[in-house]
Amino acid sequence: MTAKKTPTQIFCNAKFITLDERLPEAEAMALAGDRILALGTYQAIKDLAGEETKIHDLAGQVVVPGFNDSHMHLINLGQGMDGADLTKARSIQDLVRLGQEYKAARSDSTWIIGRGFNEENFAVKALPTKDDLDEISQTQPVFYTRVCGHICAVNSKALELAGINVNTDDPPGGSLDRDRETGEPTGVLRENAIDLVRNLIPSPTIKDLKRVILTASRLAASLGLTTVQSNDLHGTRTLINRLEAYAQLAASGELPIRVELQAAMPTPEELKTYLELKKAHPTLGEKVSLGPLKLFSDGSLGGRTAALSQAYADDPSTSGMPIFSQDELDELVLMAAQANLQVACHAIGDRAIDMVMDSYEKAKLTEPGWTARPRIIHAQITRFDQLERLAKLGIVCDIQPIFVPTDLHFVEARVGRELAQHAYAWKTMAKLGIRTAGGSDSPVEPCNPLWGMHAAITRRGQDGLPREGWQPKERLTAQEALTLFTSGPAYAAHEEEIKGTLSAGKLADFVVLPEDPRQIDPDRLLTMKVTATCVGGQIV
Repeated sequence: MTAKKTPTQIFCNAKFITLDERLPEAEAMALAGDRILALGTYQAIKDLAGEETKIHDLAGQVVVPGFNDSHMHLINLGQGMDGADLTKARSIQDLVRLGQEYKAARSDSTWIIGRGFNEENFAVKALPTKDDLDEISQTQPVFYTRVCGHICAVNSKALELAGINVNTDDPPGGSLDRDRETGEPTGVLRENAIDLVRNLIPSPTIKDLKRVILTASRLAASLGLTTVQSNDLHGTRTLINRLEAYAQLAASGELPIRVELQAAMPTPEELKTYLELKKAHPTLGEKVSLGPLKLFSDGSLGGRTAALSQAYADDPSTSGMPIFSQDELDELVLMAAQANLQVACHAIGDRAIDMVMDSYEKAKLTEPGWTARPRIIHAQITRFDQLERLAKLGIVCDIQPIFVPTDLHFVEARVGRELAQHAYAWKTMAKLGIRTAGGSDSPVEPCNPLWGMHAAITRRGQDGLPREGWQPKERLTAQEALTLFTSGPAYAAHEEEIKGTLSAGKLADFVVLPEDPRQIDPDRLLTMKVTATCVGGQIV
């Protein structure tokens, strides 16, 4: 081990889990500015110290590479913390009460907005309707988003403002739930139909956006996340304000974590705008970069809008809802491939996954110079033949282990035993050589990576059930789970040369934990608190 520079900081008296096979563990780590200078024995690293080197004694704790969430929604998380929190609702009556409380506390709000309800947690598993939400207000629009983000419920005032009535057609890639007898919209909007109302909500100001980004990013930092890959850009309508908010935070040094932005640009015109913008501004400052094209190929399993190859077992009237036709998806992926832009495509159902793989394969054949790693976000309901094809095509799968504690209660009933047998197939993916990256899809689920690790290792709910885990053959080892939230997301984002392991030359992004997460009862991960999160060598 040699080092030419004098360290600015040394961290010692700890177990350093590097995830670098060349030196799996170390006793100390030296930094030079925002980079790792060297790792090694305590004595070897101490010998590098100069008069100005700051030495940190970590009192026998454990250091791991900074956690990285491969797919989440940072602005939505912050806005959810700013709006009515519906996650604890256990009935439609709870939803009404929470809306009334929000209305009373926010008398200046023109809209009553809430997020996070899940009717699967209700005794009566029904979605709220306009009649339910009219109990909150008949004069202010109410806009409630289901936990998955793919279904919303609104009141009569919101429908009126949007001009939605019995004569309104379903938009492409979306639908309005209707009363079976009258044909009147019930207030439940699915997929692209959500935009009929959402586009009426006043766009937040740059000041508002900065506030919610900081709120969410500080929470992320407290949980050990040093990078998040966040789908915060949704079409061109709000693009400039969101980019400006991030740019200002990056320039001021207020942003505690690194953010790679994923951009949902669902039309060729919007994608062209993003490509031009990305070429002119690949980064928005030291901590913010513009990342892949994000596409939604289907909806959610909870909302029965994930596109399956067969009818839903618990609702034979539907097999889900592809957002694009195959030709539309092919066109967008090919445009990205021609610009060598990475594509990260949301696909939950096996039919949607087939469509995405077809688009990726066609684009690779047409554009052999497309070297950006194609990604599928979620990849939940898979067949074994699909898993083999994913491996053959070199597709990275962004998986969310923390979905399992919620979804294990209804997956088989929803999709049937045959499709469920290879669902959330993480161990099989590993055996087949499919590269995976761990995320949370927050605010769909909490963005605590230690909870994500627990779900990956145990495949149990936080209640400890089922004891052996749901489909236990797909459990990951603790080492694999740690890799899932560190080096996995770095690889997915083409950042493995600067992130993901504790290695000389890489960014000094790391987390201090009280114990080795690989050597404890996995249930301890549910209560473990991060001691410190460091980004670029600075404790944030």
